[in-house]
Amino acid sequence: MHPTHDDETLDLGLLVALEALIDTRNVTRAAERLGLTQSAMSHRLKRLRALFGDPLLVPGRGGLVPTPRAEQLVVPVRRGLSELRSAVRTDRGFDPKTSTRTFVVVTADFAEFSIIPRVLAHLTEHSPSTSAELREPWPGMTDALERGEVDLLVGPTTPALPGLLRKQIASEPLMCAVRRDHPIVRRKLDLEMYLSLRHLVISPTGSMEVGVVDAALNKRNLTRVIAMRIPHFIGAPFIAAASDLIVTAPASLLRYAATFLPLVVYPPPLPLERSRITMTWHQRMHDDPGNRWLRDLSARCTADAAR
Repeated sequence: MHPTHDDETLDLGLLVALEALIDTRNVTRAAERLGLTQSAMSHRLKRLRALFGDPLLVPGRGGLVPTPRAEQLVVPVRRGLSELRSAVRTDRGFDPKTSTRTFVVVTADFAEFSIIPRVLAHLTEHSPSTSAELREPWPGMTDALERGEVDLLVGPTTPALPGLLRKQIASEPLMCAVRRDHPIVRRKLDLEMYLSLRHLVISPTGSMEVGVVDAALNKRNLTRVIAMRIPHFIGAPFIAAASDLIVTAPASLLRYAATFLPLVVYPPPLPLERSRITMTWHQRMHDDPGNRWLRDLSARCTADAAR
């Protein structure tokens, strides 16, 4: 294949489409991301193929597969679009009272219990036209930060990577919870009782890595019986309230859940490290007025929830 267009025909919409197509590897999902019809996205892919003289994406197992030429293009395209997005946002300033900007925040689902209601209350009163889109953590979220598709990560500390800035904004204790009429746990939860119970473990990443509780137990040459692992925080209190399992989780989650579920919350029977909440953003957005405002709001609401 040979290019049929020169560089002057390249427009920003085609580059945005190329980025979305390579990210999603699916014409329909790329169209949904950009608010286009499937036929419109197919037309843009056809134009891209003609422009670069390469098929760019070809059918493969599980979706479209980028060609070597597409892999060569994606890095400079992402970098250029990220720089452009950052420049446009910074140049136009940010006024929370009038802004219609939509912020994209990646956070664990437990934030929907305690942090997000505080954020929404603030937005309603001080920035009624600003909106927020929440996404669950996923492996490519730090890349999305660099591309400007995500404004902020709020949750456990992320690995140190070039270009990422981090700040711990809160910490809170871990607590334990069982159903109110539990057949074993009564007024007090001691270590012997804790180890005799079957445990519900929250593992957002789905990994089997050693967590805070098991690390503390390992130091004492102790182990617990893990009966179930789940990926989401929100489901944990409901499962504990309907079973004999015990769950150890952030205090704000369990205390709030105990206000409407038949749960009893106990301090853990051994010292545990506090759950740390970290905010992560890309250095390209460090001086962006809107991102700075979002970081300040998120830090204040998270600290309030963790008290």
